[in-house]
Parts: sequence; C-alpha cells; structure tokens
Amino acid sequence: MAATVKIREARLCDWPGIEALARRAPFTCLPMWNWRAFLTGASCVLTEESDRICGVLFASSDESPVAWVRLAAVEDHLDIGRWLDLSLLKLLGDLQALAVREVAWMDYGEWAGPYLSACGFRPLVEVVTLAKAGHGAPSAAAVGVTLRAARSADLEPIVAIDRAAFKPYWWRSKATLGRRAARASEFTVAERGGRVVGYTEWELHLPVAHLNRIAVHPDEQGQGLGRLLLNDVVHAAWRSGVEELSLNTQRHNRRARRLYDTFGFRATGDVAKVWTLHV
Repeated sequence: MAATVKIREARLCDWPGIEALARRAPFTCLPMWNWRAFLTGASCVLTEESDRICGVLFASSDESPVAWVRLAAVEDHLDIGRWLDLSLLKLLGDLQALAVREVAWMDYGEWAGPYLSACGFRPLVEVVTLAKAGHGAPSAAAVGVTLRAARSADLEPIVAIDRAAFKPYWWRSKATLGRRAARASEFTVAERGGRVVGYTEWELHLPVAHLNRIAVHPDEQGQGLGRLLLNDVVHAAWRSGVEELSLNTQRHNRRARRLYDTFGFRATGDVAKVWTLHV
C-alpha cells in the first residue's frame, strides 16, 4: 500500500462514497443484507487513499455473539492481504468492545478465502443453493397445527424459535424479523395450542421466488411440521405465478436436505463458504 493510505472509522457523510465503492469494486461480497439496517452494534472501517474511499469492511452482530461481515469491498490496485490486515485490526477492536466473540464472513466467488485463511479465519460450513422448477409437492399434515399470517405479537416467540433451533451464526433479532415481516411476500407462522412453533418467510421476484427462512422449534421437530410449512410455501409461490423457487441450506444438513429432496429441490451449483474468526 502507498504511504497515503489510511484506515479510519466511517462517518454518516461517507455512505454515498461507500455505496459507490460497492458498485464499482471488483472484489466485493454480495449485498446479502441491507447493511444500513445493521448500524447498531457495528463497526465500519474505511480505507482511504488521497481522501478517496477505496476499501470498506463492515460487520454487525444483530444481538448475537457472532458479527457478520455484511459489506466488504476493495479496489483492485490495493494489496488485498494488507488491506484486510489493517482493516481487521480496527474491526476486531471495535467488536471486542461490543462483547462480540466471533466474526463470520460468507465468501461468494471464493476471492477472499486465501486472505481470510492467512488472517486466521477457519472454514465453518458451505452454504448451497437449491431450486425447484415444477408445481408438484408431496402431501403434508401435522396434527393440531394451524398456519396463519404472522403478526407483530409473534416476533418475540419467533426470536425464541431461532435461538432454540439455530446456532448463533443464524440468529435474527426482533428488529431484523420486523424488517423481514415488512418486506416478505408471505410471513407465515405455525401455531399449535395457541403457541407459535414454527415459521417461514419468502420473497417473490417474478418469475422466481426465494425462501429466506423455514424454522421449527426443536421440541416440535420430527412431527411433519417442516413438511407442512414447506408445502404451504410451494403452493403459495406457484399460485403467485412463480416458475422457480430457491432456498439456501448448509451442504451437510442431512435432515434439511432430505426434506428438500422429497419436494424436488436440486442443487444449482452455487456455493458460498462461511469462514469464522474468534475475536
């Protein structure tokens, strides 16, 4: 890096420059999140060269001990390894002060992997994309279960389901779930005996749709509830005119893969490796 390069914390006035960098940079992570929605409990580290933003590394924890890198972008004239070393030094210090214990990075395109490994990150899981093109779905039933649209009062029980069903890497805060409920094409809960025991949320972008989350409380698993929820999503999507329904899952999540296989979901070949680093 040139001597004129400096590392600093982002300011509110930097957002247009950050977004411009994310659009033009050849090395960037996909915009999996609206990163501006995660400014609480976050660190945003900028690299500047002659007062021009040429690198950004942004991570936020979303009320979890794990912070995800939600935006990373760097111009190709910079040494990526050196940029990452300097940016991580400040990022980890910021996150440590916020009681974050681990940083996770989802590497699409595998451009970051060699540099992450050199910085001490370890591979955690591979996330694969599955897709289904067809209207058929196996029958499904779960005794005493009612499916209905989610309400604002359901968000806290849904947070509890996430905490019980998933590792902290995949937790969502109540605020994030509220944003998802506002944006989702359908946000559905499964209720048994007046208690929310599972949920799904998906987005429609005709002619395709994507299932963002399907979750069942561990106490209710193995009773056909996941099958019922997925059946509901498939039929709702095709009533909306969808030609292809996709979802993401961990490559070695055998229980989930068996369920998706019975519904005709097949791997698309898109894979992202998740790397983690203890703070």
